[in-house]
Amino acid sequence: MSDKIKIILDVDTGTDDAVAIMMAYLEEKIDLLAVCTVVGNKPLENTTENTLRVKDLLKADFPVYKGCGEAMVCNLNPNRHGGFKGVRTKVGDMKEDVSMHTEYLDIPASTSKVEKEHAVFYYIDTLMKSDGDITLVPVGPLTNLAMAMRIQPEICGKIKEIVMMGGGCRRTNSTPASEFNIWHDPEAAQIVMDSGVPIRMVPLDATHNACVSTDDTKEFRAMGNPVGDAVADFTDHRIMAYSQLQPMERIDSAPVHDALAVCAVAYPEALKDLLFTRVDIDFSGGFADGQTIVDPRAFVDKPRNCHFAFDADREFFVQWMKDLARKV
Repeated sequence: MSDKIKIILDVDTGTDDAVAIMMAYLEEKIDLLAVCTVVGNKPLENTTENTLRVKDLLKADFPVYKGCGEAMVCNLNPNRHGGFKGVRTKVGDMKEDVSMHTEYLDIPASTSKVEKEHAVFYYIDTLMKSDGDITLVPVGPLTNLAMAMRIQPEICGKIKEIVMMGGGCRRTNSTPASEFNIWHDPEAAQIVMDSGVPIRMVPLDATHNACVSTDDTKEFRAMGNPVGDAVADFTDHRIMAYSQLQPMERIDSAPVHDALAVCAVAYPEALKDLLFTRVDIDFSGGFADGQTIVDPRAFVDKPRNCHFAFDADREFFVQWMKDLARKV
C-alpha cells in the first residue's frame, strides 16, 4: 500500500498554477490523482488549455477535468465587489496593460485532451468511493469544490484535508480588502469554510514572505531542462509584473503563491506562524466583498475552522523547488 499523499489539484492555470502542477507531479511524496480546472486568472478555456500544456511539457499521464466557467452567484449582480474590478493592470501613462498571467502560457500548445466527466462530478464520484484519504489542493477560486459540496454534502466527510491557496489578512491584492481567489467567488469560499473539513489556508501573508528572486530564476535556467526553463520563464514574468503593480519588499522578486500550497502538503514545516481560529468570508457586496475575516481573539464566537498561515520559510520553499526541478 502506497504511503504517498493522494491529492487532487484545482487550478485556474496561469503562471504560478503552472509551477504548482509541475512541483506536485515531481514531488515523490505526492500521488497526483488529477487536476481540475476552473475560471479565475483567465477564462476557463484558457486555464484548461494552459493546464494541458503543462501536462504535455511534463509528459505526464494525470487526467485533467474541466470545471466551472463562472462563479456561483456573484456575477449575477454587476454592482458586486464594491465597484472594484480586480487587480489593476495600468501603470502611470503606460499604453499597454501589465498582466500577472499571459492569455496562454508560452510553451507548446497541447495535444492531450480533457476527460469527458465534469470536474464537479469527478470530485463527487472519486471522493464518495474513497477511503477518506484524499487531500484537496485548490489554488484558484473555490467554485468547483463548493458546487460539489452543495450537490453532495456527504463528500465533506470523505476529504482528509483541504490545503488551499487563497485569502489574506494583513495583505490583499484584488481590492483593499480581498485576495483574488476569494474575491472571485466569495460565496464558494464561505461554503468551503463552513464544510467542517480540516483546512490549512496558505494566504498572501505567507506567500509574500516566500518570494522567488531573479537570482533564483538564473539557477533554474542554468539547469538546462524544460522544467527549469519553464519555472524561470514563468517566474521572471511574475517578477516583471509585480515590480510594476505590487513591488515586494525583496527587490526583483515575486511570490509563486500556488506552489507554496503544494510544498505545504508534502512538508508542513514550510508554513510558519499558523493560527488555528475562525475564518469567514464577507460576501455582502460592499467594499469588503471577498474579505478573509480572521478572528484574532482567544475566545471565538463560532467553532474554529482553519489553520491560517501568517508566514513561510522562504529558503526551504525555494530550495525545494530547485531540488525537484533538477531531477528532471
